Order: sequence, then C-alpha cells, then structure tokens
Amino acid sequence: MTVPQISVVVPTYNEAGNIAMTYDGLAQALAGRAWELVVVDDDSPDGTADAVRALARQHDNVRCIQRVQERGLASAVHWGVQAAHGEVIVVMDGDLQHEPALIPKMLEALQAGHDIVSGSRFLEGGAEKGLSQRRRRLSDWGNRLTNRFLGTTLSDPLTGFFATSRRLFLDSIPQMQADGFKVFFDLVYHNRHVTIRELPFEFQRRQHGESKLDLYVLWLLACDIASKLSRGMLPPRLISFVGVGLIGSIFHFTILYASMDLGAVFWLSQAIATVVAMVFNFTINNVLTYSDDRLRGATFYKGLLLYSLIASIGIVANVSTAQIAYLQLHGHTFIAATTGLVIDVIWRFVVSNRLIWGRSSVLGRAR
Repeated sequence: MTVPQISVVVPTYNEAGNIAMTYDGLAQALAGRAWELVVVDDDSPDGTADAVRALARQHDNVRCIQRVQERGLASAVHWGVQAAHGEVIVVMDGDLQHEPALIPKMLEALQAGHDIVSGSRFLEGGAEKGLSQRRRRLSDWGNRLTNRFLGTTLSDPLTGFFATSRRLFLDSIPQMQADGFKVFFDLVYHNRHVTIRELPFEFQRRQHGESKLDLYVLWLLACDIASKLSRGMLPPRLISFVGVGLIGSIFHFTILYASMDLGAVFWLSQAIATVVAMVFNFTINNVLTYSDDRLRGATFYKGLLLYSLIASIGIVANVSTAQIAYLQLHGHTFIAATTGLVIDVIWRFVVSNRLIWGRSSVLGRAR
C-alpha cells in the first residue's frame, strides 16, 4: 500500500448504508492522490463497523476503528487523527451531506498557505439543502453565539467539514475537549492565531439513517463555551449536569413550597420534592448531558431504577443535611433546602459517571 498523504477521518454511528457511497465519492474526488479512509465507529448497532471492514477487504486504503467502550463525536475524531498516516487531515461526516468534491479545493487552499480550510454552508455559492428551517434557525443562533465568543466572523463556525495538517491537529489535541460540542469550533478556539479559509459547498440531504442534530445543540454549545471560560477546569459534562440540576431545582422548590402550603411538615415536603426532582434530572440528563450514551427502552428504566437505589443515599444525606440546617437556621427554608441539594448533586454526578452512563456503566450498551 502506498503511504497516504491525505487521511479522511469519518466518525460514524449508524451509517452502514452510507459507507460504500462515501468511499465512492472520495475515490472520485481524490483520484490520482494517495489517500486513506479512517472510519471511527462507536459500535453502531446497525453494523456500520462490519460494513467498513467489508469495504476494507476490497480496498487497502480503508481502515476501521470500532470503539466498544467509548462514545462521542469529538473523541472519535481525536482517535482517527491519532491513527492517521497522512500529513493532511480531512474531517467529514459519514452521512453523505458533505461533498467529497470540495476536498481538492481544500488541499489547494492548504498548499497556498492557509492553516485550516473549512466547508461553509452559508457562504455565497454554498447551499444548505440538507437543513430544515428548524435546523437553519438553530445554526443561525449557534453561529452568532460562537462568533461572538471566538471574536471571528466565520460564516459557518460550527461546520463538521474541514481540513488541516496532521501536525497542527496533533499539537492541539492535548488542549481540546474529548466531550466537546464541535471539533472545528474547539480546533479554532485553540488556534485563533492561524489563517482560516472558508469554501462554499452544498450541504446535501441525508440519504440513509437519521440526523444527530436536535434542540439540545445550543445547550451543548453553551456548556462547551462555559467550559472554555473556566479554562477547561470545569468539563462540559459537569457544567451540563449542574445546569440541569439548577433547572430541576425550580421543580424542587415549587413542590417543596406547595407541599408545605398544603400542611406537610418540612422534612416530608423536602423528601417529596427531592424524589420528583431526581426523576426529572435523570430524564433530562439522559437527553442532554449524556446524549452520546443515552439510555433507551428497557435500559432507560433499569438506569432509572439503579439511579434511584444508589441516589437514595444522596436523598438521605440531602434531607438530613437540609433538616439540620433548617433547625440551626431557625426556619430559613431556602438556605436549608439548597444545602441539601448541593450534597445531593455532588453525589449524583459521581454516581452517574461511574455506574449509569459512560464506559464503566453496569447497564451494558443496549440502545
């Protein structure tokens, strides 16, 4: 096999029906060049990894990295870049929405001296046929927020289609976040001194599978930005978990005060409010904080049961601490309840990362 000069890194989840067409598009666009396709698959239940291996038996420039215990688009790209052989890295999605025909123009721009070259859906000459009105509105809001934070005027700062040198990417990975929201955004954030060139392209309609974009994208972006403002001391996942907890506290205090107004004693009202908030927090965290490891079907209810059993320790600590604070503070309900909540949130975050979601989950990988 000729040593490739270009490595195309494609993170996948349930893209079995798109793999062959992705390769064909790349083969046509990169004809005459030495290149490789590195697919990093998060153990897709639709057999994406098997489809890649079948393709690799036909073409010696295809490689598959199947991650059984890891999840997440950002970390998948990091893995692919670290495994790549080419001096140039191209990152693109495996859903046929990114045009391989743009890659030669990206290579020309890199050769002309630009450090990072990205595909933009929103530059003149580009198009977003694959974006619904809802997704376009989300992108507009995300782009404004991202540009304001980065201090840039990029037309598409949240693109998932870009090219750069392997050296620049490898030098950046130690500073980047494996659980970040968008790889390009993270790369630009840590390389704001380099030259960036945007090229227009037509964002195609998805042919197989389903879109990963949902309403939580702005939430994830906000958590990512908040993490960067903390200089990485607070990971996005922790910020999301605490943020969900703050939202859940609204339900907590609503139920707490309502129960007390109905005549319940404080400790009972606190216990009821804590249980209801716990169920709410688990459900929302499953969608937002742990979207890459989301529990579905029967596994969701097993997770909720396990979370309830283990978190009962946190509930006891919550109610006990809150009751002691309530008595010591002579009836300051808000402060007493908040003290209990802080204890509870810390406990539940540790439990969530260790046993419920993530690589060490005792629930398996059923999805």
